Amino acid sequence: MEKISQILDNFKNAKVVVVGDVMLDKYIMGKAGRVSPEAPVLVFSPQSEKFVPGGAANVACNIAEMGGSVSLFGAIGNDKEGDMIKEALKEKSVRFFPTHIGKTTTKVRLASGTHQILRIDYEETSTKDIDNELFLEEEAKNADVIVVSDYAKGIITSHLMNKLKSFGKKVIVDPKPKNSNLYHGVHLIKLNEGEALAMANLNDVYLAGRILRERFGSNIIVTRGSKGMILFENVEKEFPSMSQEVYDVTGAGDTVISTIALALAAGADLEYAALLSTYAAGIVVGKFGTATLNEHELERKIFQEESKLKTREELKKIVTELKKRGKKIVWTNGCFDLLHDSHVKTLRKAKSLGDVLIVGLNTDESVRRVKGPGRPVRNEKARAEVISSLGCVDYVILYNETSPVALLDELAPDIYTKGSDSARALETKDSEEAKVIEKHGGKVVLIPIDSSVSTTKIIESVGGEEEAKKL
Repeated sequence: MEKISQILDNFKNAKVVVVGDVMLDKYIMGKAGRVSPEAPVLVFSPQSEKFVPGGAANVACNIAEMGGSVSLFGAIGNDKEGDMIKEALKEKSVRFFPTHIGKTTTKVRLASGTHQILRIDYEETSTKDIDNELFLEEEAKNADVIVVSDYAKGIITSHLMNKLKSFGKKVIVDPKPKNSNLYHGVHLIKLNEGEALAMANLNDVYLAGRILRERFGSNIIVTRGSKGMILFENVEKEFPSMSQEVYDVTGAGDTVISTIALALAAGADLEYAALLSTYAAGIVVGKFGTATLNEHELERKIFQEESKLKTREELKKIVTELKKRGKKIVWTNGCFDLLHDSHVKTLRKAKSLGDVLIVGLNTDESVRRVKGPGRPVRNEKARAEVISSLGCVDYVILYNETSPVALLDELAPDIYTKGSDSARALETKDSEEAKVIEKHGGKVVLIPIDSSVSTTKIIESVGGEEEAKKL
């Protein structure tokens, strides 16, 4: 486990170039509850939409989310979908060097609950050369690993593959069988079982892996869903699946290739890189849609930290270790009774200020001391569970004191944040909490909040003003 910790620590120093087919994944969430009287098809009622980078852009986002430095080369259109991809990549700190084409490849998925019921693809598949070869050469010089994410949309050509291989870096490929003539001599080819059997024209995955390794002169990894994966290197090694619940396999292959790339760039050998990727895939298949993960989720999965809720002693040990590894610790605290959108925005902003976000949560007893006998509406176990479900939150601790001063003195986070309006800003800066933080060399950051949204106002809207006063 010590070696795994070292690899994870090195993620922040890893540099990866991703080249491939960039696309936008659009999700239309809704209900499909009845059959049309016009034809034997479901009637779908849209309720919400979500847009996320897909394909090679998802690979790049995974690498960035896990702490790596990443540059992306791919093609998009001069359209609103292309603009959405550029904006999303900018938010993830992905350096993007786009080639411009007629329209952005877009996959539209209609989903009811956690189930996809239809996918519509808008795409161009003609061969296209990238516009930024000089930038590619410059980025590749500084990279540890190059990832080729090939969805057979036309960006991966013989000329480009020869160029990438000429840089002398480890090139790893997530392939499409139709382009199999392009991959000879790369460091690693990652295929799913169907692709491996199709490429080898066989129905035995073990024999297929051996033949493909010899044919391409490359190491081979074959992913097999719930059966895990097989690495065909000097020796064959199997890795079991680490997934517990599978909601959606969309983008799981992107997660595997990005984790392998980042691990190799961080100094891992293929065996350790494959092992880490099984944990990463086990996380994202438990999420709906095209999803990413961060290095803290991966770390918790590997070291079996299934619960983010920690005791005082557990958290002190964790923070001590994180500080040794140069991680910036952010703290915020509150009751978080009836979690609402303003809470979530504040927590996301808090996480963006550092590497690890710890949320101090008032126990039921301490909430009653602060808010009165009718609060909290939800008990501490329920509130801790909801807060823990947020991806931006890394650890949660319950405290029974009215103020977290003693905890802050023990943990000495680098940043103390509070959601604050102008009326509370001065009070927070002069608080005992702020004085303790500054004593340890940390700083206080006030995050503006939307004062039109609050738990009390939610209670009023549901139960009326008189009910809210009782609480």
